[in-house]
Order: sequence, then structure tokens, then C-alpha cells
Amino acid sequence: MGAGTSATQMIFFITSVIIALGVVGALFLNIQSISNAATTGSKTFSQQLKTDITVINDPEIIPNSSGIYTFYVKNTGKEDLSTQYITVLIDGSLVSDSNLNKTILNGDAVWIPGDVLEINATVSIDPGSHSLRVITENGVEDDFDFRT
Repeated sequence: MGAGTSATQMIFFITSVIIALGVVGALFLNIQSISNAATTGSKTFSQQLKTDITVINDPEIIPNSSGIYTFYVKNTGKEDLSTQYITVLIDGSLVSDSNLNKTILNGDAVWIPGDVLEINATVSIDPGSHSLRVITENGVEDDFDFRT
């Protein structure tokens, strides 16, 4: 009875250690995944807090040349921005990138704080009141009401 009992207890002990290691491994992977998601979320939130833009046009006088409307947007935040991922909506409709020409007025490649971005939008809109929404790559936006 002595050797058989010891072998059985040893098998149960080894099995319980293996099961415990499996549970610890699974928990570690889940916790690591949650930790990575929290880190990514906090970086995005930090960037959003540092990002701000302002449309600086005169709402009564929007430059217009043959259906090309010009808007000026200033980077009033503390974060450098890419003009590649700027989204423009006029009256709630997306203006496709093929109908936009985005130029940083001082000629920089990156839209740094204090710089003004000129957006030329080729759109067909009726005379009257309209709304413009400019959205940055990390979701920060500015709304602007104007008349044509």
C-alpha cells in the first residue's frame, strides 16, 4: 500500500501543478491583453487632449471660385497632425479626398501647432446656410456654420 499510494499522490500532485500552470498562463495572457489595450487607449486619449483645431474663416464670406470653396483651419492644439487623414463633411455629407486639396500655408509637410491648413473643397452646394465639420485622424473635430 505504501508505494502505490505514494505514486498516486505524486500523479495527483503533478496533474494539479500542470492544471494550475495552465490556468496561470491563460490568466496572464488575458491580463496582458487588457493591459495593452489600456495602454493604447490612454495614448489615444492623451493625443486627443493635446489636439485641437479651429476653423478660422469668416462665416459670411467663404472664398468660392467655380464651385471650389476655401476653408482655413488652424492647429490650435499641442500635437503635430497629418493632413492625410483629415475628414471633411459639408452638410453632413462626406467630401471625398479626390474633391479636396489640402495645403499647409507655410509649406511644411507636417501640420504643426500654430500652422493654418487651407482646404479647397470642390462641391456643389446651394446658396444659403451650411455646416462644415473637419475631423482629425484621432477624432477631434471642429464645426463651422457658414453662408454662401
